[in-house]
Amino acid sequence: MFPTLETRWFYPGPIPPDVLAWYHYGERAPEAQPTRIDYYLRLPDHDDLGIKLREGRIEIKQRAEQYGVQHLHARVHGLVEGWRKWSFGVNDLGGGLGDLAGARPAWIAIRKARRLRRYLVTEAGDVSAAAITEIAPHGCHIELAETVIHSETWWSLAFETFGPEATLHATFTQVAQHVLRGDAVPHLDVAHSYGYAQWISNLNGLNG
Repeated sequence: MFPTLETRWFYPGPIPPDVLAWYHYGERAPEAQPTRIDYYLRLPDHDDLGIKLREGRIEIKQRAEQYGVQHLHARVHGLVEGWRKWSFGVNDLGGGLGDLAGARPAWIAIRKARRLRRYLVTEAGDVSAAAITEIAPHGCHIELAETVIHSETWWSLAFETFGPEATLHATFTQVAQHVLRGDAVPHLDVAHSYGYAQWISNLNGLNG
């Protein structure tokens, strides 16, 4: 089990230039990830559970807590939630699960082009940018992604905090204060802030 504390925003269309400029400015350049396709199980009316097939693994994500809207900057307001994740190799589960990614209406294919920034937090509360591969007990990934779903383009920004559950709030606050500074911070409103499960549920009108 892997606990996280997260806030996310989803917007239709390509990533705006001002968001790209803000995201790429910092102590360390973001790291582009290989484009991939993930398959999400369509779960109508369930915004607290996500099931994803990713590169030969099933990932299950369940919301554990809702902490409400937090005002992270004068222009940034987001819904903060606690999640718990589990991951299993498809071949380890048996039962024909290797066919899960086949063409079936229950699954939504989402193509993702992702950029990641990784921030680590020391025991003293100091925040520093780090390589994605650098290991530390406390930190936060900031992901900027462009996704394509049946020819519809969306972009999203996410703060995903990792570490022991007891430290997640402090780590999240420290990283958010570190990166959400100055006049270049883009507008991110609470009306577009929700978890992946809610976003997928909102897309139920799409044909699988």
